[in-house]
Parts: sequence; structure tokens; C-alpha cells
Amino acid sequence: MSQEYEYPLIDGLSVDEIVILTDFYQSIEEAYENSSGIPRPKFMTAYNAFKRIIPSKMEQRQLEREFKEQSGYDAFQVIKTADRNDNKIIKVYGAKNGN
Repeated sequence: MSQEYEYPLIDGLSVDEIVILTDFYQSIEEAYENSSGIPRPKFMTAYNAFKRIIPSKMEQRQLEREFKEQSGYDAFQVIKTADRNDNKIIKVYGAKNGN
């Protein structure tokens, strides 16, 4: 995944927690960038780990918003796609930055 931005984080995270957040952000990128998408179980594992590290919905939304502002990838779209269907693969189409 080519990127020219930093992943949003919050203060006080351990190295292991930073790795978990990074995995979550990379799974979102994969849903957009990988021509075959991301396996739903892989995404759900990353998303559930993200929710364990960041249990506050408000902080989750803030990080998702910051990630979208920096990357152009909408975490909410990927989450919604994963929640609304049981497909084995999650693929989100759409240009970066809402184009």
C-alpha cells in the first residue's frame, strides 16, 4: 500500500496497540486498493481488535475521520460494507478524497 500520510494515533498506546491500529488502517486500504478486496474474516479481525484497543465510539469515529482526511479512504464505508453482507470478500469502490 503506497502512502504519503501518517496513520492517526492517540497518546499512551503501547507498541502492540500501535501495531493493531496500523493493521486496521491497512485493512481499510486493502479494501480499496487491492483488486480482489480483503477477506471479510481478515477485516473483521482487524476491526474487532481496533474496537478493543479504542473502546470509546467517540475516539473510534475521531480516528476514522482523521484517517479519511489524511488518506481519502472512508473506514465507515468499509465497516458498513462488512456489516451489511456476508460476502467472503470486502471490496469498496470509489476514488480517494471523495472523487
